[in-house]
Formats: sequence, C-alpha cells, structure tokens
Amino acid sequence: MRETLVVRNVVKYIAILFALFYFLTSGFGAPSTELNLGLYLLFTNVLCILMHPMMKKIEGNKLALIVDFFILALLIVSILYWIIEYPVYAEFRAGIPTRMDVTMGLILIFLSFEVTRRVMGNVLAILGLIMFLQVYFGPYLPGIFAHRGVTIRQLSTYIYFTHGIFGTIVSTFATFVMPFLIFGAFLQHTGGGDFFINMATAAAGKLAGGPALVAVGGSAIFGSISGSPVSNVVATGTFTIPLMKRCGYKPEFAGAVEAAASVGGAFLPPVMGAGAFILATVTNTPYGTVVIMAITPALLYFFSVTCMVYFKANMEGLRGLPPEEIPVAKEIFKKGCYYIFTIVIIIVLLVMGYSPPMTAFGATVFLIICGILRKQDRFTLKKFLDTLETAAKSSLTVGATAGTLGIVMAGITLTGLGMKFSGIILSISGGNLFITVLLVAFIATILGMGLTITSAYLVLAILAAPSLTMLGVSPVVAHMICFWLSMTSNLTPPVCVSAFAGASIAGASPMRTGWESFKLGLFMYLMPIGMVYCPQLLIVGHNLFYVIEIILSYIFATIAFAAIIQGWLFMPLKIFGRLIFTVACALLAAPEVLSDVVGIAIFLAYAFVLWRQSKKAQHAPAI
Repeated sequence: MRETLVVRNVVKYIAILFALFYFLTSGFGAPSTELNLGLYLLFTNVLCILMHPMMKKIEGNKLALIVDFFILALLIVSILYWIIEYPVYAEFRAGIPTRMDVTMGLILIFLSFEVTRRVMGNVLAILGLIMFLQVYFGPYLPGIFAHRGVTIRQLSTYIYFTHGIFGTIVSTFATFVMPFLIFGAFLQHTGGGDFFINMATAAAGKLAGGPALVAVGGSAIFGSISGSPVSNVVATGTFTIPLMKRCGYKPEFAGAVEAAASVGGAFLPPVMGAGAFILATVTNTPYGTVVIMAITPALLYFFSVTCMVYFKANMEGLRGLPPEEIPVAKEIFKKGCYYIFTIVIIIVLLVMGYSPPMTAFGATVFLIICGILRKQDRFTLKKFLDTLETAAKSSLTVGATAGTLGIVMAGITLTGLGMKFSGIILSISGGNLFITVLLVAFIATILGMGLTITSAYLVLAILAAPSLTMLGVSPVVAHMICFWLSMTSNLTPPVCVSAFAGASIAGASPMRTGWESFKLGLFMYLMPIGMVYCPQLLIVGHNLFYVIEIILSYIFATIAFAAIIQGWLFMPLKIFGRLIFTVACALLAAPEVLSDVVGIAIFLAYAFVLWRQSKKAQHAPAI
C-alpha cells in the first residue's frame, strides 16, 4: 500500500510539473527545440510507465518493480542524452554517429514500442515494430515492400536524430496539442462542460426529441475542445444518455446519438483533434486556414445528425423534456456567459494570426481570471494544480503514440512505401477519382479498427493522400479527406469504439448501437466526396457567390438525405417519397448551378406537398 501511495504522489507531482511547463511555454515560448521536444517525450513516457506498470498490483511484486524502474532509467537516460547531444550532433557530426548515438537510439526505439503497448494496446506497437523491421529486411521482402535495405546504424540514427521519434509528431503534440489539452481541462474544471450542456438543454429541451438534440449540441461544443470522441462520450453521455432513455428513446439509439455527436466534435473548430494540428504542419498550412476550411463541413455534419434525430423523434412521437426540467437560459447565460467569450477569443486570435499555442494560452488565462473573480465556487490554487494534473494525464492517450508514430512515419519515408501504396490504389481504381475516394474510405475503416484517430490519419496521410493528389486534388484537401475518414471507424461496426462506449452507458447491445451510429454518421462518408467535387465547401480560395450557392444547396441536400435515411419529413415517407428526395439529393450534391436549382425546386415542391398532407391529416376527424 505504501509503495502505491508513493507512486501516486510521484505521478501527481510529475503531471503538475509537466502541464505547468507546457502551459508556460505556450505563452512565453520554449527555451530551445531540444528541450521542447525532449521534455515532452520524457514527461509522457515516465508518466505512462508509472501509471501503467507491468503488473496492476505492484505491492510485493519486487521483480515487476525492478523491471519498471529499469525501463524508466533507460528511458530517462536515452531522452536526456538526446537533449544534450542533439545540438552537438546537428552541428559537428551529422551523418557520422558514434556507437553511443546508435545504442541510445535503439534503446529509445524499442522502449517507445513498450510505452505504446502499455497504454494503447498491441496493434500500434506491432505496426511500429513491423515498419522498423521492414526497413532493415527490405532486400528480402516481396512486392512493394522490397527495397535495397538500410543498416542498423543508419536506421537508428535516422529515427533517433533526423526524422523519426523527435520529428513532426512529437513536435506537433508538444507545440500545438498540449496547450489545447490544458485549455480543455481548465474549461471542464471551471464548469464549462456543465454550462454548454445546460445551455443546450435550455435551447432545445422542449422540442420533439429534445434530449437527443441536447446531446448533439452539448457534445458538439464540448467535443470541439476535448478532441477525443471516446472521452466526450463518457463525459457528456453520462448525463444525456439517461435523459434520452427517460424520454422514450431506445437504449441503442440513445447511445448512438451520443457517439455520432461526440465523433463530430473531433473535426468541429476551433480546436478539433490532434490530427488537425498534424494536418496543418504536414501541409504547411496556417492553422487558422485549416479552421476556416473545416467549419462548413463540420456544421453540415452536425446539421445532418440534428435532422436525423429530430425526424426520428417525430416519426416515433417522442416529446421533449417536461418544462420543470428545462433550465432558464437567461439564468444559465448570466452565470457563465464568459465561457462563450472564451470560444470567441480563440477564433478571434486565430483569425488575427496569433499562433495556436498563444491562442490556447490566452483563452486559458482568461478562464483562470474569470474563475478567480467568480464569487461562487471560486477557482483556488488547489483547483489550479488539480486541473494541471488532469490535463497531463489526459494527454497520455495521445502522447503514448508519439514515439511509435514517428517510427512508422520514418519507416514509410525511408522505404518509399507511401508512393508505392498510392500507385496500387490508383491501379485498382483505374485513375477514377470517385473510386479512389471510396478505396481510401475502406482503408480508413480497416485502419481504424486497431488504431487511434490520430494514428489512422497519419498512416492515411502517408499511404493514401498521394493517390488523391496525383489525381489533381490539392494536398490540403487530400489531407482533410484523410482526416475526416480517419474518424469513421469510431461509428462503423465491427469495432466502433465510440459507439461501444455509448452502449456501455446506455446498457444497450454494442453491435446494435454501432449500426445505429453508422446510420446517424453516414454523412461523414459522403462529405469527403463533396470536398473533392465541390471544394467551395472549404471556402478558402473560392468565389464568394459560388461558396454561398454550394453551401445553400448542401443544406437542402442534408435535409433530403436525413429524410431518406429516417423515412420522415412532416409525415412518414413511402418508397416513392424517398425516391423523389434521392433524386433531389443527387442533383443538389452535383457541382453545377443548374442542377442545384432543379434540385432545390424538386425538394421544395415535394416538401410543400408533404406539409399540406400532414396538415390535412392533423385536422381530419377521427373515425
């Protein structure tokens, strides 16, 4: 028991120091590149080993403790060696590594696999090991995996010092992701999550299917800041899912609504998930530009989920919350209006050109000041330290993958596997852009069964994005497509981890919840096709008239699509009605002004007919 308590205290103080360092560097800058990257990996790996020991019950298990502390010692030495030696290596002996350089590199490579395995499971760790081995054994491998090979000396040095473990991934996580994770923790600990849920309840609680609409709205806002679909499901679903069940929703549908909304939060600006920062870094695009490009597709996705939820509620005759359970919006807003200003601050600072770390720092400082000035439940020093601890621990699910992802990225780069794989995709698709996007979606779903969103996006970005750019898609749009598709496995059976999380809270069948979430999130599969053929949806670099025209047509297409899936618009739809809306939806999705006009005309005409029929049915005398 004493050993466990000691470890917990050590973890607590390291976590606070970790988050405090990156909170300060986000506002005032890092002392040096090697300290910024090295300390991030050092803090992350130490916390991962301490929080995920070899044996769950460490009391009395001396051998497990000895192994863990031996691993810790090797991790600390290998990372500190890199911090100290990197400037010397870069200036004086680049390409001429010493034996110690190679040894330390190999130690950190294999311990990176172990850290990933402990925190995230076997799949990504095995993938990293396979990529490492295929670089070395290239001359003996068949097909696209064959290459001339790389020596252990070259491989270790490249991964350790050049473009591997301390490359783009760790740099992005340390510089961009960590400050926003800290911001998200402060938003949650100061009551921001409750505020947004209560505001959503006040706004939509009384409507048909109100609790489900609350789940969509609250999870959208909270998810855009947390960036993690599963944690979003757990954080907001514990409130929204029981509420939906109490108002008549089946458990499977309640869990699916929360899952679909939570996944969408990972690509809803201003924060989005960790992959968005990697996207900006890899494509050399300002993060503010990425935010602008992402906003319309994300809002259309949530509009699609909202329509489906609302149509489903009307189809089944479900009502909203009782008036006594709906909070007064004015009172909620008065108590926590500054939370909205926090989001506004982020958007304004990004548009003004401030860096994402500085933006996160400014928003966090604003939250802290507001929390200190608040009379009720004042933000104290203890809460400040507890929040830092929470932020550091929440970062580990992302950080534990950093070293292994860097190794995967280095392995693909060294062997040229990305271009080879893209060539295979183009060969199978025959150079057809539509089929290529479908193939990328299929690959994304397969990858997502064993990888996190960030991991799946990174692999897609290297293996599949080049196939899209070869067919004329701009690099940033190709990566945006891969980023979107990396989310799909969270909702698509047989794995669908977000849906499973929702099912566990709802007490529902995981697979049935997965299929319901798949239906609700179908728009996620369709939007990448829209990005290819209607890039005006991404706003940047396009004529304002065509941007407005395309967005308007996609709004109508989204309503039509939801009506097709749920079989309702003003009244239940028969097969003929669904066919009419299918034609309208296809015309609206096409990138032509004429087809959009015809599609809108068909949609409005038939919607008016349905509205008239529903009114007649309501006033018809009961027999």
